[in-house]
Amino acid sequence: MKKTATCLLILIAMAAFAQKPDSFLKSMSYVPAKTFQGSSYIGTASQATYASRNMSVEGFYISTTEVTNAEYLQFTSYVRDSIAHSLLKHFKKGTIVIDWSKKINWNDSRLKDFFLSPEENRIGKPQIDPSQLNYEIDFFGEKEVIQIYPDTLVWMNDFSYSYNEPLVKKYFSHPAYQNFPVVGVTLKQAIAFCQWKTSQLKKGTGGKEMIVRLPTAQEWEGAAMEQKDTVKLVSNKGYNYNFGTITDRGFTVKDYADDGFFYTSPVKKFLPGPYGLYDMKGNVAEWTSTQQQAKKENNGETDRYVVKGGGWDSSPFYLQAGASQQFPANGAHSFIGFRYVAEITAKK
Repeated sequence: MKKTATCLLILIAMAAFAQKPDSFLKSMSYVPAKTFQGSSYIGTASQATYASRNMSVEGFYISTTEVTNAEYLQFTSYVRDSIAHSLLKHFKKGTIVIDWSKKINWNDSRLKDFFLSPEENRIGKPQIDPSQLNYEIDFFGEKEVIQIYPDTLVWMNDFSYSYNEPLVKKYFSHPAYQNFPVVGVTLKQAIAFCQWKTSQLKKGTGGKEMIVRLPTAQEWEGAAMEQKDTVKLVSNKGYNYNFGTITDRGFTVKDYADDGFFYTSPVKKFLPGPYGLYDMKGNVAEWTSTQQQAKKENNGETDRYVVKGGGWDSSPFYLQAGASQQFPANGAHSFIGFRYVAEITAKK
C-alpha cells in the first residue's frame, strides 16, 4: 500500500555515510556475558503471572539509545541519493558503482517521476514520493524489496479521535524532533536500517569487521536487567521512564506519573539503567528478531515478532524486562521503535 505520509525534500549535505568500526563501538554500550534469572509472563494482560527461567547470553554491544529520527533520516537520505544518482547514471567509468562525488541536480527531468505529482503534493514544495524509497533486504534468508520511509500516519491510525496531524507532518522530518526515537517503522524497516549500517561499516576502516542487527529477545532482556526484575517499577529503580496520561475514545492509554511529555521524549532525557542504556523501559517499545508463533485465529497472523520494553502508552506491566508483546513484521505503530546490536565477526 502506498504511503501518503509527508516526505520533504531535505537537501542534507551527507559528507560521508561510511563509519569506522572502532569509533562505532565506542558509541555503544557493552553487555558482558552473563547467566541470569529471566521471567516469562503467562497470560496477555497485567493480571498475568510470571515463571522464572535461567537464561544466558554472550557478551555483546548494544546501542545506548533507541534509533533516533536523525539516525534513520541518514538512512532514508542515503537511499534517496543513491536512487537519484542511479537515475542520473552517475556511475564510475565502466562500472555500475555510484560516483558519489557527482552533484545531484534535483531539477533534472530524469528525476520527475521521483517526486509526488501536483495532485498528491499538499504543501506546494517539492516532495519525494516515499513509495520510491525502496531498499532490498535479506529477511531471514529471503530477499525482499521494501519501502523504507516511516509511516507517519501511525499518529492518526493509532488514535482515531485525537488531533495528531502536526505529528504526522513534523515528527520525522522537523529538526525539533531529530533527537526523538523514530517510530512508524516495521520490523522489516528496522532490519533494513541495520543491514545498511552494516554495509557502511564495511566501507570504513578499523581493526574489526562486524554485523549490525536487531537484538534477540533474550539479549534484550539481558541488557535490560541486572539481577532480578520486579513489577515495582516506580520505586527501587535508579532511572525513570516516559509516562504521562492520554485518553482516546474514552479509554486511558497512558497513565501513571506524568513525566512532562505527552507522547515520546527525546533520548537521554532520563537517567540510564543497567550498562548505561537509556529508555530500555518506556519511551518506545522495541523490535527484536525473535519470532513468536501465534495462533491462526489471531487475524490469520502466524509470524509475529517479539517487542520488548513497553512504550509511552504502556502500563507498568509491559515495562518489565520479562514481559513481551508480539506484532506482525509489517506492523507499524507510534509506540514502537528499535535499537541494534553489533556482532563482531572477524578481526583484521
